[in-house]
Amino acid sequence: MPVAPPSSDSGAGIPTEVPPPNTGAGIFAGASSGNPAGVDLLSATPVLDTTRRVPLGVRGSWNLIFDDEFETLNTASWTPYWFNDCNPKSVMNNVKTCSSNVKVANGEAVLRLTDAESGALLSTNPKDGVPGHVGFEFISGFVEARIYFPGTCSGTIHNWTAWWTAGQRFPHTGEIDIAEALAGDMWSVYHSAEGSKNRKASGCWAGAYHTYGLHRKAGANDIYYDGRLVHSYATNDGNSPHYLILNVGVSVDPVTFGERGSVRVDYVRAWQ
Repeated sequence: MPVAPPSSDSGAGIPTEVPPPNTGAGIFAGASSGNPAGVDLLSATPVLDTTRRVPLGVRGSWNLIFDDEFETLNTASWTPYWFNDCNPKSVMNNVKTCSSNVKVANGEAVLRLTDAESGALLSTNPKDGVPGHVGFEFISGFVEARIYFPGTCSGTIHNWTAWWTAGQRFPHTGEIDIAEALAGDMWSVYHSAEGSKNRKASGCWAGAYHTYGLHRKAGANDIYYDGRLVHSYATNDGNSPHYLILNVGVSVDPVTFGERGSVRVDYVRAWQ
């Protein structure tokens, strides 16, 4: 389970990951999509694109305020490492996060492992202390990413990969793991000061692009996979501002290095 973001002047210590217990959550499959009662407000900077698109699976009048199609790496929005570049004091998911392991090409961001100690991460944390980084935070609204997780349907998802959001003070400001590969399976996990809420995804989520979304409301989250509502739960993080993270690390087998084990991200969008 991802843990607290460190302050910009401290290292992050990550415990060995194990799949979270499936207590009271069950395995989701075949859930129907839901519609919001109203449109939530979102507070975020910068505005990168004003093209009108809508979240997959949620109706409503939405205003797109963040849209990265990864034609280039926009370092005003993203930092390609966790506070310190390729530094053993800045570890996430058991690996150093190295900008050399992040590339943007052919309209996608690619994050890879080069060895058992060197992985990759993209973060919009506006408080990471990196010069020129404006970042992005949201309070409520909808965030969505189209992601390729490595692996096969006949096997499992490779590596410790995740698409998630976090507040500035874990666990009190919460952490929302929208899509996280744990021991080869896909999970939706929520962490807060009151504990964790977990659901494991049935079906295949490896070896192809899928869309993973979060509708964050006052006191509740809805998680959408390919436009289907798959996890819904109450929250207790005070709707503190959250930033976005994509990363690949090492936990238990299967571990795959290089391009074959890469996470590929087609886009990341947010609406209010």
